[in-house]
Amino acid sequence: MPGGLDSYAATVIADGPVGWYRFGEQAFSIATGGQDSQLLCLDSSASGNLNGQPNPNGNFLQYGSGVVANAPSLLLTRGTSNAGGSALFPSTATAATANIATGGTAQPAILQPTAAIAVEAWCTPNVCTTGSVRQVLAAYGSDAAAIAPYLLYHIGTTAVNHVFKFAVNIAGALSTAQALAPVIVAGTTYHVVGVYTGAAVLIYVNGVLQGTNPSTGSISYANAGGYGLALGNDPSLTDANLQGYLDEVAIYAKALSASRIAYHYRQGSTLLPFVWRH
Repeated sequence: MPGGLDSYAATVIADGPVGWYRFGEQAFSIATGGQDSQLLCLDSSASGNLNGQPNPNGNFLQYGSGVVANAPSLLLTRGTSNAGGSALFPSTATAATANIATGGTAQPAILQPTAAIAVEAWCTPNVCTTGSVRQVLAAYGSDAAAIAPYLLYHIGTTAVNHVFKFAVNIAGALSTAQALAPVIVAGTTYHVVGVYTGAAVLIYVNGVLQGTNPSTGSISYANAGGYGLALGNDPSLTDANLQGYLDEVAIYAKALSASRIAYHYRQGSTLLPFVWRH
């Protein structure tokens, strides 16, 4: 019988992600930065490979030295050679590349869908910053002047009113969906999916649609600023780094349906080998 890790992987693979960042499903240790071939499954159109093997095009994300892989508080080992993991971003936030995971500027076109997109992640915020400072889960391009092509994050004016948001750049203007609920509680794990259907920007939290913003047009990469994909901040370091855990980030060049998103949440919350906190 497949274990939880295998079952959740099958769920994601069935929806055909173009980028998938698993953060340590094969046991490894990166203490001072570097690359890991088991970190991701990227550029499926080129490699046809969604099983965590090295991409022949070499499009790896780089860990910063401040990011800890396989964070043990969200880790439940399944055997000696296969462990579920997450990335722990420092709770002391700084705008430094050492505290994010980034793909740099040489990103494949498959990470630049224009008609529709879904960006999925599991996260456990440890600190919710005050003063309307974005804590970014995943972003493509520079967030300077709020024009990143796509951006999944949480934000609040105080430490106790943070909510999740998803924004896309439609023809040079930002279109954002804000989750009406839940208000984020530090130490709680959430499944978050931002979707652009071509007709609306949507945000789902824990399998439930929580916000929508009608929008039409193509996703624009004209103002990406020469930056590619980053996790834990936008790659131009507009804000300080994410403070907390991040895992299972997946990018799809299509809009996931509400039923599939709910299924992903059910599979992950019951089957993934982590100490989920809900």
